[in-house]
Amino acid sequence: MSVPNSTASPRSASTLAEGNEGPSTFDGSDHLLRAWGRGLRPDADLTVSEWADAHRMLGSRASAEPGRYRTARTPYMREIMDALSPSSAVQRIVFMKAAQVGATEAGNNWIGFAIHHAPGPMLAVQPTVELAKRNSRQRIDPLIEESPELRDRVKPARSRDAGNTMLSKEFAGGILIMTGANSAVGLRSTPARYIFLDEVDAYPASADDEGDPVSLAEARTVTFCPPAQGGRVPPQSQCHGLAGKGFGLPVQKRQSGVGRLVTRALRLAGIAGAKGSIRVPSAVSGHVAPC
Repeated sequence: MSVPNSTASPRSASTLAEGNEGPSTFDGSDHLLRAWGRGLRPDADLTVSEWADAHRMLGSRASAEPGRYRTARTPYMREIMDALSPSSAVQRIVFMKAAQVGATEAGNNWIGFAIHHAPGPMLAVQPTVELAKRNSRQRIDPLIEESPELRDRVKPARSRDAGNTMLSKEFAGGILIMTGANSAVGLRSTPARYIFLDEVDAYPASADDEGDPVSLAEARTVTFCPPAQGGRVPPQSQCHGLAGKGFGLPVQKRQSGVGRLVTRALRLAGIAGAKGSIRVPSAVSGHVAPC
């Protein structure tokens, strides 16, 4: 009775050894392993305000006080920024504000945080396309250029195929689209995980006769934020939103039929103005669902 010989031949042993060389032997393997390790590393447990204090730099184009951003300079913004953090369970923010109190910069901190730590498609809306271009030059470009962590993630506009234009900034895992509330095409161009609506009181009543620009923008988040069921936001929701507006919004500007009835009743009661406009305080409102 013969016993099978289990000893591998020198040729087969050599082949086996060559087959087990592993990933560390081919060109670029070190870079691949480092990238894989970075992917496994958990995100830093930072809030938006903590990120801004650690990474945000202000340039002379965007601030009268260039240098490192300090939340302590505008402490009333801390809670609002932190409510926009992935760790927050807040679903709606209301912020009463006046002009030039740092609200737009807080929103820009949120943009920077998203690019660095929670990338995804973002839609930022100004009242007009022209204002969106101006905001890009005066605020978004300095935000990226002056903050090293963002500069490394968004290629400069001068590089070929950078995906970086005046109204579009591509980065790993996402894109920032900037548009105006007067452009229906811009408002329906892409799904968005995040929406940032600035100066809402200056929005037109309708975007190219296609409806309320706020509603059009919010519709972009449906993919990431399914409609609430039973009054609760589904746990898989990953949508965040921030909309800001200033004092003196004429309510009749975008009123529904019910709103007109309310305005009429207030006018009869002597609360509304002669033309039916109601002076209301500002608000920054939106949805924030944990990621």
